[in-house]
Amino acid sequence: MNRLTFFMRPLVRSQPVGWTTVRTFSRTTPLSSLFGKVTKSSETHEEPPKEVLNAEGEVDPDKITVQNDTDLIKFHKERQTKARISIEKYITPLKLKLFNKVVEKHGFFKNSQVIQHDGKTYKLTLTPKEIELLEPSVYLESTRIKSSMKKATQVNRFVRGFNVKTAINQLHFNPKKMSTELEKLLKQGLEQSKKLGLNEDGMFIHSLWTGSDGDWPWRPDIKGRGRSGIILHRYIHLKCVLKSEQTKKRLDWEKQQKQRAKKPKMFLVNEPLNFSVRPWYKW
Repeated sequence: MNRLTFFMRPLVRSQPVGWTTVRTFSRTTPLSSLFGKVTKSSETHEEPPKEVLNAEGEVDPDKITVQNDTDLIKFHKERQTKARISIEKYITPLKLKLFNKVVEKHGFFKNSQVIQHDGKTYKLTLTPKEIELLEPSVYLESTRIKSSMKKATQVNRFVRGFNVKTAINQLHFNPKKMSTELEKLLKQGLEQSKKLGLNEDGMFIHSLWTGSDGDWPWRPDIKGRGRSGIILHRYIHLKCVLKSEQTKKRLDWEKQQKQRAKKPKMFLVNEPLNFSVRPWYKW
């Protein structure tokens, strides 16, 4: 069987090979059970949507798109479910309830607060990692970009820590090429924050970094007098974490508490003198 025969065989059949078996021995019909209609199989087979069927009821490959491809949608859904980090794996349900109560009371999370819950008194103290997991955030990752990490770092330092909308305005008028790529990435972050129900005006860039995307292609750089070099075509990616106004309020509050707890600065050593003091100079 040559390659042409492999691609031409499904076109000359009256029914597609994949769906012929399903229609004849479908597990949803009584034929799949030994007892007929008395018992029903727990496994069901999903029939193809009507959008991909032609007038004869057969699957038309030309009508299959990304939106109506059920197998592709199911694959990506299972992949996202496996890759998703569950908060319950790292935070207990009680801590989660107490965290929400503190945020509801103060507008942001304050550490070491006394809370009443179900008639009991708790003092909630969370580690920085736990706070980072519980506070709302948006993680962004760009596609493969033809540039270098040095060029990207110069643009990243320019807007790091800015409000997202302010950073987009600044990048829009920046003549560098990487500013356009970063502007697109931040606009995607605003769309994702809107879907999550977060306030777009309060989002800011918490962390922004770049890295090598790997698999750099190279070509020889032919020079004169038998010399040659290597030209590397660098590819990088951008990664960013956006935080909400809740995080900014918490950081400002923690900074204020740290300043209050700080002891007054002593410019002279506050120790007793260990030598005799005389009212005249010794030199």
